[in-house]
Amino acid sequence: MSNHQPTDAAEDEINLKELFLTIWAYKFLIALVSSVFLVGAGFYALNADKVYSAKSTFALPGGTGSSGILGSLGGELGGLATLVGAPTGGGDAEVIVERLTSREFILEIARELDLINDEMFNSYDPNATGPAWKAVLKSLLGMVSEKPNANRIALQNVINAYKDHIAVGANDTGSISVTVDHEVPERAAEIANHIVSKIIALKALESSDETDEKLEYLSRTLADASEDLEVAQGALKQYSLENSIQAVDSFALGSVMLDDMRVQRDQSAEQLEAALALKDVLSKGVPSEADYDRLRQEFPQLDQPSFRRIMGVSEVASAWTWPSVEVVSQVESSIRDRLSALERDILKLEGDALKYASSAERLAELTRDLRIAEAAYTVLIEQVKSQSLVAGFRPDNSRILEVADVPTIPTEPKRTLILALGLVLGVFVGSAVALVLGMRRGVYFALSSLLEASGVSSGFKVNSVRRFRGKPLADVHKSLGKIKSDWARRAVLQFDSGDENRPVFICDLSFENNAGALAKIVAATAVSLGRDVGFVDLSHKLTDIEGELTPDVADAMAKVGSPIGGTEYVYPVGAANLDLLYSRSVNKIVDALLEKHDIVIFAANTDAVEVLLASNSIVDPVFGVQLKPGKTLIKSVQRMLQRGTLGVAFHA
Repeated sequence: MSNHQPTDAAEDEINLKELFLTIWAYKFLIALVSSVFLVGAGFYALNADKVYSAKSTFALPGGTGSSGILGSLGGELGGLATLVGAPTGGGDAEVIVERLTSREFILEIARELDLINDEMFNSYDPNATGPAWKAVLKSLLGMVSEKPNANRIALQNVINAYKDHIAVGANDTGSISVTVDHEVPERAAEIANHIVSKIIALKALESSDETDEKLEYLSRTLADASEDLEVAQGALKQYSLENSIQAVDSFALGSVMLDDMRVQRDQSAEQLEAALALKDVLSKGVPSEADYDRLRQEFPQLDQPSFRRIMGVSEVASAWTWPSVEVVSQVESSIRDRLSALERDILKLEGDALKYASSAERLAELTRDLRIAEAAYTVLIEQVKSQSLVAGFRPDNSRILEVADVPTIPTEPKRTLILALGLVLGVFVGSAVALVLGMRRGVYFALSSLLEASGVSSGFKVNSVRRFRGKPLADVHKSLGKIKSDWARRAVLQFDSGDENRPVFICDLSFENNAGALAKIVAATAVSLGRDVGFVDLSHKLTDIEGELTPDVADAMAKVGSPIGGTEYVYPVGAANLDLLYSRSVNKIVDALLEKHDIVIFAANTDAVEVLLASNSIVDPVFGVQLKPGKTLIKSVQRMLQRGTLGVAFHA
């Protein structure tokens, strides 16, 4: 027995074509469900409470710029305010939006507009009583409920409803919009306009207070700057009394003299070294010309006119005469005295330089402090003048860009959107129901899926077989030239391709009862191809004449009709050929027919298929199945695969 089972992987794959065809098969159901949902959505859209929206837009002075104490001050004063730690920046549109949605502002608006008694904002009824069963249950359990604070609950309801029904947002241009939703259009416009007027009035009052605060701050700062200026001037005056105002010039002159004396000291030291070297040479005896050359290279001072002058030697470089030791000793003593005097003067000048430097530094510091105090005082006095002028003229720059008018068209419910959502939901639910029903039916709506489940790669497409219903096999054989039967020829080759002769059952799983006509076409085609064919229509009911025939095959089957198109048999033992399947010797009868003919074909309509599948007497049959998407049950195909081999699939 050859069995074929679809693989689990094929069953787990999602076939989009199958899904689409399943939905298309239930298109009328989907249309009905969608219509129901659409009608329900329309009913809801017509009966839902109408909500109107009113919008008011305003812009505050200064836009979204800074609004701190010194936020409007100019460049110098703004920097000065930053140095002293004063706030220079502040709120913008986002801060105003947060303020409009703050708890304090909402409660103030609620008191002014009596939102607690507005059912749109507060639906709490303190006199309402809960269900009686709940009170009884609490009493049985010994639970004591505290009396709720009605005022607190009402205020909380107002706050929650305010955030749900009133939207505040900043626009890209810096303006702020207030949108109010309410069931009463006049009330919506009233609330929106009142909120805008309220915030504008509050900002105007705060702007006035802010200006006064600026003036007060500037006045205090100006007084401090004036005091600092007086202190700086007094410190400079006291310095002038205690110190020389020419400290800077004296420091510069002393520095020049100090540098000159240091140069003279260095030159005297070099001359002293040259004199000592010269004295050392003279003390050793009469010097030579080589000694003079060595001394010139080591001490260039020997050729300097000033050195020769103090030695009493000619100043001409080429006329050198050696001085005496006594002269050199006197010059040495004179140079040493001069070095001592220079050292004393240098020490004195260095002390004076330190004194003058300290005095000059103190003078520069006092001068700098005085200039800073004068600059701060000048800037502040000018700012006080300008702020005082501004404070005297305070225009109202607040602008209401859009006044909330009483709306005439409700914004909710959005009927078009509700209808669209109802239609989409109906299509979705209808499609889901269609898919569930399709799965419960156990059929495939795509021919490719059906052929794959049956285990064949392709099927044979057949047409015009109904006109052969009830006709004898000989008449079908005569009509073969009038129909296109290429599919029948290929089916015969498929059935006749096995090594063993096996019974062929052409079954109708399309619920159209075309198995008899289909089997007769295949049988007549096999005869025209030279096969000896035996044919049994299991759906045929015997006539009285056929019931009296004498069986001539296995004592059970009798020939009927003309043998031109093949030999057709009936089962005269029973009332219909279907009774053959109930016989205990059915396998023996089938074997006898197979020995007598090349091909034995049985035709089984829908009712005969169930009996055939329930019987296990016939061994290893070959099935030719007529399939129809949306009609053929998958479980029938699977049972047929368990019984034998599915050789050919026919479809319309």
